[in-house]
Amino acid sequence: MTAVGPITALEANALADGELSGEVEAEVRQALGADDQLRTVAAWRDQLDRRLHNAYDGTLTETLPLRTRRLFTAHPAWSIRAFTQWAAAAIAIAAVAACIGYVVGLKMPMDNGGVDQVARHGLGAHRIFASEIQHPVEVPGSDSDHLAKWLGKRLGLEFTAPDISQEGFVLVGGRLLAEGPQPAGLLMYEDSIGQRVTLYMEKWPAEGETALRFMAANELSTYYWTDNRFACAVSGNLDPHKLKLVAQRLYALLEPK
Repeated sequence: MTAVGPITALEANALADGELSGEVEAEVRQALGADDQLRTVAAWRDQLDRRLHNAYDGTLTETLPLRTRRLFTAHPAWSIRAFTQWAAAAIAIAAVAACIGYVVGLKMPMDNGGVDQVARHGLGAHRIFASEIQHPVEVPGSDSDHLAKWLGKRLGLEFTAPDISQEGFVLVGGRLLAEGPQPAGLLMYEDSIGQRVTLYMEKWPAEGETALRFMAANELSTYYWTDNRFACAVSGNLDPHKLKLVAQRLYALLEPK
């Protein structure tokens, strides 16, 4: 065998890990015999390897607990049936809870979520009808007395169509809406450049009032409130400050005297 030159720590570690064989292994062993430092490294790696085997070889052959073995086996038929029964029971409970919630909801006044729903209804009605050219309303603003009486009768409310001309808007007219089984009304106003605002109205199931609130959706904004069994939303594509002035004026005119 020819003489070998100095070897590296990487080669010594490879020998300790059993990654060398044949002539290469023999050459590295020969070199280790002449290098005390590398021989110490190899001995340390060999000792560590034996300690790891002594510590964990038994784990490789031990029997797995029953609970662990079940995780790696196919689900037995009884577990599928049990899951199906559990799911059916959960669905039944959810259905009963939904029915109870619906019945309770019919008897309870709306909460803040209901007040916010008024704003969403107002925004939706504005988005649909404010862009209409030929048929934006059912009853024209020139017949405002008839409009107020007709809508008031259908909504179960008594009101006069507000005049907000001092804010720069004239009454275009109004129409009857339906929100589920409940009627609602919409009054539409327009300024000199064709900008429109709408007043959405519905009967409110609870006494009392709320402060003026604000909601925005895309390019539209609305100010909404409830006041003594009356819920309103004033919506439009206006600067929010200007829309607020219009809403405050409508609020004042609709407030029960």
